[in-house]
Amino acid sequence: VASTRVQEKMRGTTSFTEIIKAQGKTPSSQLISYRRTLPSKEEVEKLGIEKTENVIRMERVRYADNIPVVYEVASIPEKFIKNFNKEEITKHFFQTLQEHGYKIGKSQQTIYARLAKEKIAQYLEIPRGHAILGLTQISYFDNGTAFEYVKSQYVGKRFEFYLENN
Repeated sequence: VASTRVQEKMRGTTSFTEIIKAQGKTPSSQLISYRRTLPSKEEVEKLGIEKTENVIRMERVRYADNIPVVYEVASIPEKFIKNFNKEEITKHFFQTLQEHGYKIGKSQQTIYARLAKEKIAQYLEIPRGHAILGLTQISYFDNGTAFEYVKSQYVGKRFEFYLENN
């Protein structure tokens, strides 16, 4: 039943928190891991950084009204957030960036279908093998610099994307 799903209009860059609040639901997150590390080859490519630059990689489950909606792994170049505390990054990252003078620009998103593996199914409270929507997103500042690379897995029956053309 589509009306019970959280909807994201695929236009511009928005935060998960904003999307959930706009639908009259309460957003929350469970932080699974948060660590400073050297980037993978994929992160170097997607974020346009050097392989010697550290990233902060955080793994979270995001909720709408205490129902798990998405499992995500976000990678952020440390140079942009080294002066922020962990809570500012894990609780309201986009808001924190804007409060520190960063201007958020476009994002590139790729959506694909997949089946939930055991670990993800447990986090999302669905059966292993359940159909989920995968999404990769690269978010950019208004000057074109990539600041976040996220790999997300959404529960299809709880979330939908829709496109709107001008």
